[in-house]
Amino acid sequence: MKSYMKKTLLASGLAAILMLTSCSGAEKPEKTDNADPLSTTFVTGGARAAETVHIGVLESPVPIVDETIADAGEDTTGAERTAETFSSLTELQLSLMRGDVDSVKIADCTARYMAARNYEFAAATLNTETPFNVGFAMMLNNTDADLRDRLSKAISDIKADGTMKALEEKYINGFIEGKEPEPVEYEHFDDAETVSFAFTGDLPPMDYISADGIPAGFNTALISEIGKRLHINIKSVNIESGSRTIALMTGRAQVVFWTPVLDNVTEAMYPDGMTITEIYHTEILSEVKRRS
Repeated sequence: MKSYMKKTLLASGLAAILMLTSCSGAEKPEKTDNADPLSTTFVTGGARAAETVHIGVLESPVPIVDETIADAGEDTTGAERTAETFSSLTELQLSLMRGDVDSVKIADCTARYMAARNYEFAAATLNTETPFNVGFAMMLNNTDADLRDRLSKAISDIKADGTMKALEEKYINGFIEGKEPEPVEYEHFDDAETVSFAFTGDLPPMDYISADGIPAGFNTALISEIGKRLHINIKSVNIESGSRTIALMTGRAQVVFWTPVLDNVTEAMYPDGMTITEIYHTEILSEVKRRS
């Protein structure tokens, strides 16, 4: 990686375009051809692409995670690769649609979700000898170590009894194509502890927020299950991906729903004062490009 840049784009008037592809739940655009929406036919070559390939990555709390994701995959063009992080999926998709970035590297479920809802996009897993896996954990302040341990125990139990697999199949794989996810209600317990969870909506259908600002789908299904098992009340907080650490530091939320975890990243590399739970979900890393 010869260059690594970070830039925040202002979506403003163009944000409406992304209502077709974001986790907003907007209607799909009309299909203009008979191509498979999950086709792996990508835009090729072009003078600029031959000289450099510009990659977009959704910002994480750990820069080395972003750099590793941007570097992943084989490149047979000999082009220089540069990368740019974005604070929201909306900005990332807008940049791809405009051609400011040549490709987006992101969790496979989100890559396929993007391609299924925008026929200008095509998704494919990375060309690697072995699958490039990204784990997802929850992040907290390290002063909440007891809560972290209780969450990790609940996650382990949900995995062990098969509930996690069922939730993934229904609320992730089941909503990549077709209708948008609906909220799963949280059970209320009188006189019980309330824990605030922050959602971004930037990794649909795993982390999804509807057009009216309500978290829905897998994130709510998993947190609802955890709430039942820990006998806690759940409070939902909506934030941007780039605000995850700040949300914890300022007390806006106690738990951030998703944080990428890679094999080469230790907890010591996370922001000072932050800690993570056990991994609750793993995705293969995929790439999204404009369709040729």
